[in-house]
Amino acid sequence: MATKDSRHTTFLRTSIKFCLALVIVFLIFQVGFYFLVESKQLRTIYANVEIIRNYSGRIANKLQKNLGPANATAMNMVVIEKTKRTDILQDCPPIPTKLVGPLATYRHAPSIAEMEMEFKYLETGGYFSPTECRSDQRVAIVIPYRNRELHLRTLLYNLHAMLQRQQINYRIFVIEQAGNNTFNRGLLMNIGYTEAIKSDNYTCFVFHDVDLIPEDDRIYYGCGKNPRHLSAAIDKFNYRLPYGSIVGGVTQLRKDDVEKINGFSNMYFGWGGEDDDLGVRLKNAQLKIERYSMVISRYKMLKHVKDQGNAPNPNRIKLLKTAASRMKTDGVNNLKYKVLNTYRGKLFTNVTVAVTGADYAI
Repeated sequence: MATKDSRHTTFLRTSIKFCLALVIVFLIFQVGFYFLVESKQLRTIYANVEIIRNYSGRIANKLQKNLGPANATAMNMVVIEKTKRTDILQDCPPIPTKLVGPLATYRHAPSIAEMEMEFKYLETGGYFSPTECRSDQRVAIVIPYRNRELHLRTLLYNLHAMLQRQQINYRIFVIEQAGNNTFNRGLLMNIGYTEAIKSDNYTCFVFHDVDLIPEDDRIYYGCGKNPRHLSAAIDKFNYRLPYGSIVGGVTQLRKDDVEKINGFSNMYFGWGGEDDDLGVRLKNAQLKIERYSMVISRYKMLKHVKDQGNAPNPNRIKLLKTAASRMKTDGVNNLKYKVLNTYRGKLFTNVTVAVTGADYAI
């Protein structure tokens, strides 16, 4: 006959087995319920993703139809770039809040490597976009260039430090003319414009000489309603306009205005004439040129020796007489050049090109 202790032990074992069975059943139920809920949520997510894909596809098709393949691609790039940010940003204020006014300009600059360390906030190709607000300004800064390495470093050092305070989206394009043939500033400006719009939907262009350093961050590099001559007051000319119709040095144009005047002339090989030709085009298109006050629009010109391959153009006066009549056929729409190399560094996008006067009956 079983003793009292043995009956108690048997009862404990039975109870433990029963409890373990309940735990196992509970766990199986929990796991099954979890997978049931998760699978339902996943099906919902997949369905939503498919809806988004279909909707995005319809938008892409409309872009292709209405804008054309090239512009649609550029628009998609803008959408992708903006959706990288998860925060909903407010619009940047009309007057940037970080401006300081007159600047302590630097006539010399650190090395490229040192600047890359200092301007860590820049993205590939010399691109910047404010993180604290959303800017509607998409600015391409075009710098025609050849054999001015110190000037370029100095300009980059001053520009990047200033422009991030203006809270605009911008990228710097350095358009370098290869070889030793005669330099053509206007042609390089047109190439810079053309290469820039291939890469993104820029709405504003600043055509910028490499040897001019802004002295005031109130010289806003975002576009307004009219073309702006930014470098109205240069130290070389005692901070006065040499003549009333001048638009050279640093000039700002909206994309629509560049298209309206067909950009710069491609005919000015050698120094001089292309800026005055631009002035004729703006006047002929009835575009009003704006300037900031002479107190604000101040620039320092970096000293340099005369460039080889950039002697004064002996035909510039003759060409100016036909500037208005050439406007529709001489410019962005008749460009001929060859891209030798495109380099997207931390500080700027460098496009090296080959051009020749033979392509323009020079």
